[in-house]
Amino acid sequence: MRLLARVTCLMMSLVAGGGWIALSVADDAAEKSPSAESKPAEPEKPFGLTERVPWTTSRVKGSPEPPPPYKLQREYPHLKFDQPIAMVPEPDSNRIFIFEVGGKLLTFEDDPDVSDSVAIFDMKWIDKSIGGSGWGLTLHPNFAENGYAYLFLNVTKRDGQESEHNYIYRIQLTKTNPPQFVRGSETLIVKWATAGHGGGDLAFGPDGYLYIGSGDGTSGSDVDNTGQDLSDFTGSILRIDVDHPSEGKEYSIPPDNPFLDIEGAIPEAWTNGHRQVWRMGFDRETGNLWVGEVGQDLWEMIHLIRRGGNYGWSIYEGSHPFMLEREMGPGKLYKPIVEHPHSESRSITGGYVYRAKKRPEFYGMYIYCDYETGIVWGFRYEDEQVKDHQRLSDSTYKVATFGHDHDRELYLVALSGEIFSLVPSGAPAHAAEEFPRKLSETGLFTSVPEQIPAAGVLPYSVNAPAWVDGAHVQRFVGVPGEEQITYGGHRGWEFPNNTVAAQTLSLEMEAGNPASRRPIETRLLTRQEGEWMAYTYMWNDAGDDADLVGRDGMDRKFQIRDAAEPKGVRQQTWRYAARTECMGCHSRAAKWVLGLNTLQMNRDYDFGGVTDNQIRAWDHIGMFKESPKKSIEELPKLSNPYDESAELNARARSYLHANCSHCHVSDGGGNAKMELEFTSDEKKANIFNIPPNHGNFSIDDGQLIAKGAPERSVILYRLSKLGQGRMPVLGSAVVDEEALKLFRQWVAELPAEGDTTTAAQSAQPEDLNSDVVAKRTAAIKKLLENVSGAMVAVGLVDQEPPASPLRGEIIAAGAAHTNPLVRDLFERFVPEEQRVRRLGPLVRPEQILALTGDAERGRELFFKAAGVQCRDCHKIGDEGRELGPELTHVAKDKDKMKILDTILNPSKEIHKDYVSYIVETKRGQVHAGLLVEKTENEVVLKDNQHELIRISRADIEILQPQDKSLMPEMLLREMTAEQAADLLQFLVELK
Repeated sequence: MRLLARVTCLMMSLVAGGGWIALSVADDAAEKSPSAESKPAEPEKPFGLTERVPWTTSRVKGSPEPPPPYKLQREYPHLKFDQPIAMVPEPDSNRIFIFEVGGKLLTFEDDPDVSDSVAIFDMKWIDKSIGGSGWGLTLHPNFAENGYAYLFLNVTKRDGQESEHNYIYRIQLTKTNPPQFVRGSETLIVKWATAGHGGGDLAFGPDGYLYIGSGDGTSGSDVDNTGQDLSDFTGSILRIDVDHPSEGKEYSIPPDNPFLDIEGAIPEAWTNGHRQVWRMGFDRETGNLWVGEVGQDLWEMIHLIRRGGNYGWSIYEGSHPFMLEREMGPGKLYKPIVEHPHSESRSITGGYVYRAKKRPEFYGMYIYCDYETGIVWGFRYEDEQVKDHQRLSDSTYKVATFGHDHDRELYLVALSGEIFSLVPSGAPAHAAEEFPRKLSETGLFTSVPEQIPAAGVLPYSVNAPAWVDGAHVQRFVGVPGEEQITYGGHRGWEFPNNTVAAQTLSLEMEAGNPASRRPIETRLLTRQEGEWMAYTYMWNDAGDDADLVGRDGMDRKFQIRDAAEPKGVRQQTWRYAARTECMGCHSRAAKWVLGLNTLQMNRDYDFGGVTDNQIRAWDHIGMFKESPKKSIEELPKLSNPYDESAELNARARSYLHANCSHCHVSDGGGNAKMELEFTSDEKKANIFNIPPNHGNFSIDDGQLIAKGAPERSVILYRLSKLGQGRMPVLGSAVVDEEALKLFRQWVAELPAEGDTTTAAQSAQPEDLNSDVVAKRTAAIKKLLENVSGAMVAVGLVDQEPPASPLRGEIIAAGAAHTNPLVRDLFERFVPEEQRVRRLGPLVRPEQILALTGDAERGRELFFKAAGVQCRDCHKIGDEGRELGPELTHVAKDKDKMKILDTILNPSKEIHKDYVSYIVETKRGQVHAGLLVEKTENEVVLKDNQHELIRISRADIEILQPQDKSLMPEMLLREMTAEQAADLLQFLVELK
């Protein structure tokens, strides 16, 4: 096997049933083997570097943004847990409980110097067949007397059956030190079925009742509207009495639960309209219940929970319309108290109201954070108003929960196993002004245009370069002064503070001509006060310097000369990433610096006349605190995925490692259950003949990797497409065609299991190659009837020469296909400027106003275009329907900007005749619409379906005007800027 000759350090065996080579990699820092020591000495080769030059010119310090007032400080530094998900102090003791995702309950002494914890329970002690996760822990208010602890378990497998259910268990613990689980005490309180978004928290309220947060039970978009359906436990916060069991149940229903009189509603419900409650906490002073709610497309929310409340999902996402056509369930509609767009928050973690003493400035502040971006916020809620809302800290930790100690001091618990508190950052306010705004100011280069590194800054290269949309990459690293790197094996190295790693990316301005390369971006990754931060600089047109890009990033278009394009030129839009985007890949789970590790660095480099192994050369000049204990020949390394002479399996796995494993790794950001590191065995990889967790894109019998069947492999599909669902999610907008060739070959050569016949094979090859156009057209149409067939078709396109008629015919048919799952595979063949570019959620008015619209096309949009809702609510002349204002003369008293502002911000100004009202009946039913009539006997509303709703005045509990328009927000989201300009021009001419 050729791989043996290439990677002599690896012990390899074919895993039964597949072509994934199990690579057993010993710890690089282990002692040398006796065999290695007994080898005869060889003449020493010259070293690539002879002495270390200190790097003393760095000006990359601090941050270009004003520093946040607080930072995360490690507490209980000698402890580390395995995915902790709850932290609760044990009453009347000096111990703290930790509950882990794996279902283990541990306890440790509340001492800063504590060095060990004790496992006292495992969910498998309930049932060895259980598979799933622990999500929540709370203690009974009388725990000191009864020892009752309540666990939230999400069980996906039991008794050999795979089906997802949420379980609430009570267990009893002894009063010993440490406490012990009382065997046989486990009691199932309640369980319910779910299929994703299970919720996952529970807490006792000041009333002594147990509150349980449940999600909508689906994996996306709540297609069954379970959020508004009170017939089951999903999409709700439940409230039960566990101290007074009722007949046949381990609990009873509190008599004041709000939905007891609603036919078909579960009596346990306290609120509804939830998507995914993630962490809940009662304010010990006010009794208010605060929860974090994970959103879907655009928003993350913090809710104040009120009796009988409806929190909108999935009609609303937060306060924003999501699926307004769905039926609203019972309960008064409440908006979030705070909501964050996905530009700054992508997975909210609810916290607590601070009521301790160490940080008096926090007193009364609700503190919460975002799991993905690491940002920590706080606010106070007084007189029904949010006050003092501020960003407290930025961190790179994925905080999954908050906890307390015995003094009620607040802790942030990272899924990676550490516990933190918030302490003042101590950063001077003027530090932001000193951060280099130009690349030439960083101290990294003596010549920026020529990319000559400063003394002490080392250039390097990697074995498996990540795909960066065809750009050429130059790499550098500066370790300050005489500081050293801690060599940590194949998972990654540890770098000292003020280290800077840099990449300069260049694009060929003429495809295929390296001499035409132009630098467009330099990316920096720097460790400051223990935290890694990312910044990017955009090169100027002169190519002599680069400017710091703002924190939200930006896009820039380049024109590339390309002989393969019909017009000889193609457009490429380059994304300068937002800082939070950068840290999506450069994560703690991935050890931050993706290219500076043994697997990538174990290779030769030309040091200017002397070629030497990089690790050997760096070690020789003292870059490492301790030398690797294995010889260079024994160290593992990746293969170059683009080297066709390398072993196929190693190439494919190296590509997955370099491009995917930073998320798809233990504790990584990828939420599919696969680990794609080069060193993972087949079981950990979990991709072969495994159905995807998040949809198969309508691929018949789709598997992550379907052995022997590239057309059924979802990973290959997602690498092949553009648009929604493309992988990787971040950092790339251009399909890597060489990688597709590699993966098609790799998957095809994996030994198939079972029948691999698919509908994709129904097209006859002889018809595709026919000289008769009609036969080819029919064969192409047949092939594109399903996504698997489209995968075969796009593979043919990549194999055909550019001038091939078959290639052009397949592209034309695929790019115009009515099925977007097929069409997305062919979008890369459409010139970028001809692709549909929708405005998306963040619409810039100036983008629309800068265009000259066409009124006639706008009229067609208003009255005839599918998906445009204007005509459903507005009349122009005799056309349309009347729910909102009549628009026949809308431009008579409104200019262009005013009309556009009304469309973009419909709730900014609402005419008194079009104020919407909410009616809540005494039975808890909620209705919304325009107030048509109000008499002594009844109230009449018109809803957004134009239906009249008549409610008896005697049945009305609340009649309340709303400050939110019935007109949906983000109406222009799915339009192009040109379409929006056309629609606007049509309206502007209505005078």
